[in-house]
Amino acid sequence: MNSIAFIDTEIEPKSLKILDIGAVKGDGSSFHSASVVDFLTFLKGAKFICGHNILNHDLKYIGRAIDRTELNPSNAIDTLFLSPLLFPSRPYHPLNKDYKLQFDESNSPLNDAIITKELLDEEIAEFKQTDEILKQIFYLLLKDKKEFHAFFRFIEYTSAEMHVENLIRQKFKSEICEHAELTRIFSEYPIELAYCLALINANSQYSITPPWVLKNYREVERIMFRLRNKPCISGCLYCDKAFDIYLGLKRFKHVSYRTYAGEPLQENAVKAAVDNKSILAVFPTGGGKSITFQVPALMAGKSAKGLTVVISPLQSLMKDQVDNLENNDITEAVTINGLLDPIERAKSLERVEDGSASILYISPESLRSRTIERLLLGRKIVRFVIDEAHCFSSWGQDFRVDYLYIGDFIKSLQEKKNLDDRIPVSCFTATAKQKVIEDIRDYFREKLSLDLELFTSKASRTNLQYKVFPKGDEEEKYLAARDLIEEKNCPTIIYVSRTRKAYLLAERLTKDGFNAKPYHGKMDSKEKSANQDAFIKGEIPIMVATWHSEWV
Repeated sequence: MNSIAFIDTEIEPKSLKILDIGAVKGDGSSFHSASVVDFLTFLKGAKFICGHNILNHDLKYIGRAIDRTELNPSNAIDTLFLSPLLFPSRPYHPLNKDYKLQFDESNSPLNDAIITKELLDEEIAEFKQTDEILKQIFYLLLKDKKEFHAFFRFIEYTSAEMHVENLIRQKFKSEICEHAELTRIFSEYPIELAYCLALINANSQYSITPPWVLKNYREVERIMFRLRNKPCISGCLYCDKAFDIYLGLKRFKHVSYRTYAGEPLQENAVKAAVDNKSILAVFPTGGGKSITFQVPALMAGKSAKGLTVVISPLQSLMKDQVDNLENNDITEAVTINGLLDPIERAKSLERVEDGSASILYISPESLRSRTIERLLLGRKIVRFVIDEAHCFSSWGQDFRVDYLYIGDFIKSLQEKKNLDDRIPVSCFTATAKQKVIEDIRDYFREKLSLDLELFTSKASRTNLQYKVFPKGDEEEKYLAARDLIEEKNCPTIIYVSRTRKAYLLAERLTKDGFNAKPYHGKMDSKEKSANQDAFIKGEIPIMVATWHSEWV
């Protein structure tokens, strides 16, 4: 290790002046000064130089100076590029700057250089204990790449020339599609392929490709899709298992999919989603639409480390679905909405960022948030699910302008990610009016060139009954409602037209011996969430809500 120097620089952002240089050698000797001349003297004897992001940062400012030394600048080792390759289960693997006791303290280039040395030690140790076939694959793919060749020279690792495609198929026989076009992939995108294989080999459900890799190596998403998320037609060892929708259904403790009037629409819709098609499903309320998008979402989360984004205007539905999944021991779903306090929101953001979430529930308004956009740019998005899709149509009873922005957002996201493959969408509604269906399909055809395959049910909800009780005034309405509550003695939601009326009616029912709470869209988020939880748990049997209290 005496032949290597670990360095870090601090640069003034505007003037690009070198403010400080820190360095340490393998023998423990160190340097800390802004003097470039003294730094070059310190480097004497070093054959390799190492830093964290040294290729795209430090060498931009000290590269010319290093050219005046005997040190070959091509012998620069960058621990940043090695981390996703060797620590795919810890994709971010940042420099742990424990010396900084407060966030506003300045960086210490010397300490960062020391930490970089420790990081390289870890990376070397990890490489040495890596499976020999995988080491050969990494070497054959990366030996000539500037981000990696110095690392192999430094640790003196070589491998005989072998057919890398055969090695990959041998190592990942049951982990990637047998029909993936490996020859083209490794010849055109060797670094991207290496990062994908490292992630697959980690076999960790929650590991993801770090955002900086997705940004700088944009083909990573497409390659992972080709390897793991595109079912082959003839079938293979991997695809037959990874895309088995009945195995996916087992997580929900079900053995079969729901039929509508004898038709297997739910199963067919799930198959279409797993095949990466865009769909429009017209299922009755309570007809199993959640399973229809949750099964493919969880399967894609496992196979492609992807995130499914569910867009819904119903805050209470988001929370209810996340809670229901957790009750089934499925913890890969989170929501970000106005009901969350700052700590809950931060936790949801963190879980999306670190890959522990495969499903994200948000409102259509959230797409205008820069935070949400940055969040989604940092993950592989496998599908957008749009609930209450009739809101796209001016012919629907709940047309919402914010829905018309969804297509623009998806298009912008695809352009910023430089995606060749369009992100598929799944739309769900219980409104089967032909004009509404046409509006939804036309919208996505025009905005995103997506042709939505239609799955529509003609089944009626025989378990629902509608009755009208004409009453003369408010007092008669109240007495009739109270009689119905006493008669049915079950969880009850009473809808009213105004916020003030929700409070007054809940208060009067409570005074008359009924346990009731109000619920409306303008309510404080903590009170709203508490009332909802109490109703779901059965602590409060009556909820008095405004018609649009569900809408954000």
